[in-house]
Amino acid sequence: MDGQWYSHGKLLLTGEYLVMEGAKAFALPLKQGQSLKVQRKEKSRLLEWKAVHREGEWFRAVFRTSDFSILQTDNPKLAANLSRILQAVRKLSAGFLQDTTGILVETKLDFRPEYGFGSSSTLISNLAWWAEINPYDLLRLSFGGSGFDLACARAGGPLFFRLKNGLPLVQQAAFDPPFKDNIYFVYLGRKQRSKESIRSFNKTAAFEKEELENISRIGQDLVSTNSLAEFEDLLNLHEKMMAAILGRPTVKSQLFNDYLGTVKSLGGWGGDFVLVTSLQADSSFRADMQKRGFPVVYGYDDLVL
Repeated sequence: MDGQWYSHGKLLLTGEYLVMEGAKAFALPLKQGQSLKVQRKEKSRLLEWKAVHREGEWFRAVFRTSDFSILQTDNPKLAANLSRILQAVRKLSAGFLQDTTGILVETKLDFRPEYGFGSSSTLISNLAWWAEINPYDLLRLSFGGSGFDLACARAGGPLFFRLKNGLPLVQQAAFDPPFKDNIYFVYLGRKQRSKESIRSFNKTAAFEKEELENISRIGQDLVSTNSLAEFEDLLNLHEKMMAAILGRPTVKSQLFNDYLGTVKSLGGWGGDFVLVTSLQADSSFRADMQKRGFPVVYGYDDLVL
C-alpha cells in the first residue's frame, strides 16, 4: 500500500479548445509537478489527506475509507471535489482502500495551485498510478477534458497530442529551438477554470474543419523552425485565428498592446500564463514585466522539461 509517485505539470502551446474537437495540439511538460506519497496507518480506519506546496500547507482533510465522506477539512469545496475523485477511483477499481487500514496521503506541489500548471491533472495521474487504473478513464469520470495534460504528466519532453475517435494519441516532438533564451512564461495572476473555459467555448465558438487542420499545421511548423521570427509569426497567426473563432480579443491587445514581441495565450484564454518572446537582456525583460505588474516570470529552461 505504501508508495510514492510523481507527475509533471503542463503548458499547452497550440490547439487550446480545438484539441477537444480533434485538432493536434502541441504541449510542453514541465520540470515542476506534483508528488503523492502514501503511508499505511495501522491504528486508524480513516484516510488523512495533507496537501503542501513550496510555501507550506494549503489543504487538509479527513475522509471515511468506506465511502469517502468528509469528516474534517479546512476547505469544504476542495474536499468535496477530492471525495468525488476518490469515489470515481473506486468505480474503476472496486478494491481501492476497501480494507480497514488507515491511510495517510501527502501531496506536494512544486508550484502554487493557482498557476494553472496542472494541480488537477498531476493528481489524477498519481491517483491512477496508485490505484493501478487508466488515468484517462479517471479523467473522464472526474474533471473531463482532452487529456493532453495527462500525457504531459507522464512524458519526458515536448509532445503532440490528438484525440482520434475519443482515444488519445501521443507523439514525441523534437522541440529544442536555438532561440530558447528568447522565450519566457509570464503569470497574469488571473486563475482560469478549465471547465468554465470549455463550457464557454462550446456555447459560442464557430469554426470549420479547415481551421482545425490549420491549427494542427501551425503546431507542427513551430517544432520544425529554427527562426525566432518565423516562430513569432506562427504564434501570432495562431492567436489571430483563435481570436476569430472565440470572438474575443487577444491577450496582447488587452494587456501588452505596446509590447514589441509576441504574446501567446497558453490554454484557456484570459488567465494563468502567457508565452512572451523578447530580444531584451534577461534583466531588462524581467524589469519590464515587473513594471507592467507581472513579477512572476520563468525562462524556457527554468520551466520546460
